[in-house]
Amino acid sequence: MPLCKEITSDSFTIAIWEITEPESFFKAHYPTPDYTLEARRLQSYATRHLCCSMFGNSVEILKTESGKPHLHPPLGNISITHTAHYAAIMYSKKMEVGVDLETINDKVLRIASKFMEDAEIEAIPDAEKVRKLILYWSAKEALYKLHAKGGLEFRTQLMIQPFCLQNKGMLVAEVNADVQWKNLEVHYEFFDNQVLTYVAKPSE
Repeated sequence: MPLCKEITSDSFTIAIWEITEPESFFKAHYPTPDYTLEARRLQSYATRHLCCSMFGNSVEILKTESGKPHLHPPLGNISITHTAHYAAIMYSKKMEVGVDLETINDKVLRIASKFMEDAEIEAIPDAEKVRKLILYWSAKEALYKLHAKGGLEFRTQLMIQPFCLQNKGMLVAEVNADVQWKNLEVHYEFFDNQVLTYVAKPSE
C-alpha cells in the first residue's frame, strides 16, 4: 500500500506507511534484513522502502553507536518507528526529532510500573487506563529518541504533565537528565488501534 498518512509543518515531515505488502514485494528491491522473524524483516523492509520514497534510492538509514538513526548522505535529522502494521519516519532539516508508534494493547498494564510512578497509574480512571498508559509510554519513547543518548530512567527523567485524554492533542513534557529540557510539546493522535506521538526541538 502507498503512503497512508503524512503530517507536515514548517519544521518537519512525518510519513507513515501501512505494511500490507508480502515479503516478496520488498525482496525484489532490497537486501534481506538480518532478522530471523518475518515480522521484523517486514518492518525493516517497510522502513527502508519509506526512506526511499521520501529521499530517493541513493539515501540510506545508518545508526550511531548509541542507536540513533541518521541519513547517509546527511540531509537532516530523522527518527524512525514501526509496529506490526505501520512504519513511520519523522524528518527535519533543522530540528531534533523523536517519533513513536504503539499498538493499543492491555499488556501495557503489566509493565506500567517500569515507566510510571504508582500514584500516577492509580490516578488514571479505569475506563481510560489502557489508552492513557499506552500514550504515556509512547510519548516517553518519543522523548527518549529525541534525547538520543540512551541511559534515561523513564519513570523519573521523562516527565509528562497531567492531561485530559483526547483522540488528538498535545502533551507538555520535560527531560531531566544530562540536559534540562522544559515545556517540550509532544503531539499525539490515535488511529486504527495505534497511537502516534512526536516531538521536535531546535538543534543545540
